Amino acid sequence: MQGGGPARAGSNWGRFPPTRRPALWGLAGLGLAALLAGCGGNPISSPETGVGCSVTVVIPSSGTALLGSVQARVAGQIFHFSRNVNTIAVACGDRATLSAIPAFPSSHPFTAWSIQPGRASRATELTLTVDGLISVRPDFLLPRPVATPTQSPSPRATPTPSASSAVVTLDRWVSFDAATRTLTWKAIASYQGADHGLNFDGEAAGAMRVSVPEGWSVTVEFSNMGPLSHSAVVVTATGATPAFPGAGTPNPTVGTPPGQTATYTFTASQVGSYRLACLVPGHEAAGMWAGLTVVTGGLPTVQT
Repeated sequence: MQGGGPARAGSNWGRFPPTRRPALWGLAGLGLAALLAGCGGNPISSPETGVGCSVTVVIPSSGTALLGSVQARVAGQIFHFSRNVNTIAVACGDRATLSAIPAFPSSHPFTAWSIQPGRASRATELTLTVDGLISVRPDFLLPRPVATPTQSPSPRATPTPSASSAVVTLDRWVSFDAATRTLTWKAIASYQGADHGLNFDGEAAGAMRVSVPEGWSVTVEFSNMGPLSHSAVVVTATGATPAFPGAGTPNPTVGTPPGQTATYTFTASQVGSYRLACLVPGHEAAGMWAGLTVVTGGLPTVQT
């Protein structure tokens, strides 16, 4: 059975008397509606809706080729996942056993499981108890390409003022104008496919860090270059809503479709540490976020 859609794990239907089956069909319909509301088949669950538990498997790719597949055993059923994003809805408390199968074992062997939130396992076969929305990703060895020297300046060069304006270019992604106290960030999702496409401007898991003084205006010019929908929202490390009014792309859990753009502007009104994160389920946990720090003074900076 292919992943990517809802499935009822186990064959326990007969345990329920006929008088209870209409209610169970209602719950199943609610679960399906939540699945259809998500991105790529991901269910949206919350204490308010009471929608059940699920496992989402995100399989990375190199170019257009998936780096592997995953076999899952849940309640006596076997599922074969061979898409970028695969989801099954299961009964809360069931155990799921996942096996990672490299597509290119000699060049891209399995390395570890990334498990939301913030866990990892190097065992090829992973067994876990499904007690909520769980997102996992099998990682495969994928060396970063060696940078090819060019005659153009490094994108991380020392800031240089533009000859025609007061704009200072920090790198190819970030620039600012001190006179107007504005910063512009060109946030490109899935740039050049780095980190299996779950990146902003080619960096993931906070490797890119932007700082901006308190009170400055920040414009994020978001572009989605990947094969999946993505969003870009300024949040706290544990938040799921914009940290500042207007600081996010529309429909953040659904995302902006591939090839489309979205631009928004907000005021960095509170000193602190934040993230520019993709809130499509499973993506931030897989490393799709960059650091944003609001500081008390000085000028904007970029670190990678």
